[in-house]
Amino acid sequence: MSAPPSSSRRYDLDWLRVGAFALLIFYHVGLAYGVYDWHIHSTHTLWWMREGVLVTNPWRLTLLFLVSGAAIRFMTLRKTPMQVARLRVARLLPPLIFGVLVLVTIQSWIEALDKGGFDGGYLAWLGHEFGPSGLADGVPLNHLWFVLYIAVYSAVIVALMTRPAWIEAVESRMGPMFAGWRILIIPALWLIGVRVLLFPWFGLTNVLWWDWYNHAQSLAAFLFGFFAVRQVSIWRDLARFRWVALGVAAVALPLMMLQVAHPGGGAFGGVPRNIVVAIDQWAVIVALLGFASLHLRDKGGPVLTYLNDAVFTLYLAHQTVLVCAVWLIRPAALPVWIEAPLLAAVTWGASLLIYEIVRRIPLLRPIWGLRPLAGQPTLAWLTPEHWSHVRFRRRRILLAIGVMAPVLAFAAVGVAILAYPGFDNARQYLSELGNSSAANPMIFNAGVFVAGVMAGFAGVGFGLAVSAITRAHITGWLIAIVFVLAGAGLALSTLFPYPDPRHQVINMALGIQVAPLLLLWGLAGTKEMPRLKLFLILTFVVMTGLTVMTYHLILPGTVNPTNVGWWERAFAVVLVTWVGVAALILGRHLHRRAADTEM
Repeated sequence: MSAPPSSSRRYDLDWLRVGAFALLIFYHVGLAYGVYDWHIHSTHTLWWMREGVLVTNPWRLTLLFLVSGAAIRFMTLRKTPMQVARLRVARLLPPLIFGVLVLVTIQSWIEALDKGGFDGGYLAWLGHEFGPSGLADGVPLNHLWFVLYIAVYSAVIVALMTRPAWIEAVESRMGPMFAGWRILIIPALWLIGVRVLLFPWFGLTNVLWWDWYNHAQSLAAFLFGFFAVRQVSIWRDLARFRWVALGVAAVALPLMMLQVAHPGGGAFGGVPRNIVVAIDQWAVIVALLGFASLHLRDKGGPVLTYLNDAVFTLYLAHQTVLVCAVWLIRPAALPVWIEAPLLAAVTWGASLLIYEIVRRIPLLRPIWGLRPLAGQPTLAWLTPEHWSHVRFRRRRILLAIGVMAPVLAFAAVGVAILAYPGFDNARQYLSELGNSSAANPMIFNAGVFVAGVMAGFAGVGFGLAVSAITRAHITGWLIAIVFVLAGAGLALSTLFPYPDPRHQVINMALGIQVAPLLLLWGLAGTKEMPRLKLFLILTFVVMTGLTVMTYHLILPGTVNPTNVGWWERAFAVVLVTWVGVAALILGRHLHRRAADTEM
């Protein structure tokens, strides 16, 4: 029995999709500590991860393929094959190309550095990857293999749509074919056969043209989701046998772990182990589909809406963020109970930050897997009205970058200090964290370089914001120039680590001391934001006081070689923090003005 076409969403499938991708991120964090080969590893190895990955490994991706197949079925209900093809290409091709060229190459470069296969810079690595020798070995997809497979499987659906009678015939037989206990047994038998017959020969390659075991289970799951999603009887039986499936999974999981841990677990050609893996795989999927259908089918809301929109971007970003985080944090030699939660937090936080930034920029949305903004046609960017609106929103985006720049700078400095055993905060300058005496100067130099670039963008945001609020265009330009010069000085200084004489280019960053006065001058034409003005006055007074103290203009000897480091830290905190606070206040003010304008 098929359900009638409906525009209502299946929120249970949305929750499962979000949950499976969330587990994938934690799973990849775990692989950094596992015994299996992965792109980069922590110095810590958690031997129990060999069995621990079995909690989600057998079923997580199969569930995602099933849910993806169900989602495309709803897409096909009121669209032609060509319309579906265009939607799939627009959604999947830009992030796949961008990911392969940028996101994956960053991962592969760090992996090559880490494993000793390369010692050059990123640009040199790009030349290697896309040169004759690199292309001869193939272009790595890393975690984006899933996107490629979804694209290819979607093409199969588009081909099927040209034969609607075939789709109707299969759907009409789905209910009777999987009725009752058969919903537990038939898919499990298929997965057992695939696991026993194909896995020993092909393994899991993630190479599209030689991944027959993976296709046999993943394409089958994709097609099952496509044909079964509208069959009421199937979902009724999934809910009916949810507890049975959960019980089977509860028995299969420890048995799998025992087979992996025991030296004889691979006996009889690995057939018993493969059978248990397949049984666990389908039992967990039935349990999840059944419980979700019963309890989450109508549980939508703003949280799910947000997560459902963000999940593809998070998937694209997370592994690159994680590989970079391991590479930068590992030299700190933190205890595993600190390092692992820190890696998870950085991976989630940075991925969410990327989503929050790119979702506000129409030109970046497609390459990060996001649909066009509501009510905005594909070519809306050609209209003057669009650019008028974008210019105002762009100010807030640039100011948001200004809020995050101090956070990144403090994080880079903090991790760099942890990674420098014996660093003396009282006597040593922060710039020494980036020279050759540091255990891993890349932590400090890379973090400060990016923070400097972000400061330049933030300065443009400050200038545009002042121009928008008070029409003080000249002052706005001056503010932007001061920030851009300061950001350039900060970034360039990391290319010439201390004590290189060229490191003195960092003095350009000191020009930011006059920025609070320029902001006050620019905001003088409005009576709004009195607290911001007071904050800017206090900031300038404090920075001036610290400057005259450190240059011995008053109280000579107060700053001396035994404590100069702490004075520098205090100056840096004020110099950097005020930018984030001012950017936050200005951004909120612009947001309120935008809301008032639209009312």
